[in-house]
Amino acid sequence: MASHKLVAGIWMSIVVFSFTATFAQAPTVKVHKFSNVNAPGAAETDTYAVNDYGVIAGDYVDSSNVQHGMILNGKSLTSVDRQNCQTSPGAGSIAFFGINNTKGLGVTVVGWCFDTAQNTEVAFTYSNGQFISIDPTGSTATVAQGINDKGEVVGAYIDSGKVQHGFLFNGKQYTNLDVPNHTSPDAWSINNKGLIAIFALNSKSLYDSFLFNGQTYKNVDFKGAVNSFIHAIDNYGDRIYTVTDSSGTSHGVFFLAGKGGGYRKFDDPTKGVLDTYATGLSDKLEIVGNYTTSTRGPQAQASQGYEAYGCCRGLPPHDGRSR
Repeated sequence: MASHKLVAGIWMSIVVFSFTATFAQAPTVKVHKFSNVNAPGAAETDTYAVNDYGVIAGDYVDSSNVQHGMILNGKSLTSVDRQNCQTSPGAGSIAFFGINNTKGLGVTVVGWCFDTAQNTEVAFTYSNGQFISIDPTGSTATVAQGINDKGEVVGAYIDSGKVQHGFLFNGKQYTNLDVPNHTSPDAWSINNKGLIAIFALNSKSLYDSFLFNGQTYKNVDFKGAVNSFIHAIDNYGDRIYTVTDSSGTSHGVFFLAGKGGGYRKFDDPTKGVLDTYATGLSDKLEIVGNYTTSTRGPQAQASQGYEAYGCCRGLPPHDGRSR
């Protein structure tokens, strides 16, 4: 597919496919304390990533129907625009999908947009007013979605042969991430141990989820899902997914690692929710994502950002950050 449709489809495909089997759940695992997230004055707020200090990255749409990159610390909003980025609301306009663990609004975030001058998707990091391009060698379109505290970035790109690859950028060099026996890989998250969350298409044109440790790809599909999109992994192995069911409805899935852990499918409990997407997770088990409340397609209502918390365990081992 063409670069814009390809990269936009990475996200939009979540609402297309389905699964049929019963979800397996661990009774001690739950997701609770849901609340809406709204940027001040925004007509729409999309939340994609959160760090250990509760700073949220995403995008928002203002009252003039213009989309901006968003860094939200409580009610303190940093609105970010980049020259030549598409501004009409939706896939392709500037948005941030990953965030590091710097305290306050001086964080580093990672995202992408459709650049109207270059006529393709471009990826970048942003911190304190400065953009740095993420541009794998030979790429014709690039998206970036994950960053860790070492500054390592993951995402996906299209090469000159119109083939999609996942990638890892360590600040000096790019490494392709191609899942064996799968196509169209897309890396969404990397933790401080270098463990990468990535999903890709199988031979049935359905999405499988994997963890890559630098040597091997481990399948970590949510059992029963026809399509399983892993979106985040924290520094303790906990994970967040978006999956779909036989009606095409999207749900969040939280995986709690360790003793007493397991999977929990969830939906935002707000009345009338149609689809729930889960995309961000912090070490404190804060979860962020979006939900919709009307029919799909051109007449669909704007999405609403939310936050929630996974449960239950005590605090993870102390890692040097204040809590």
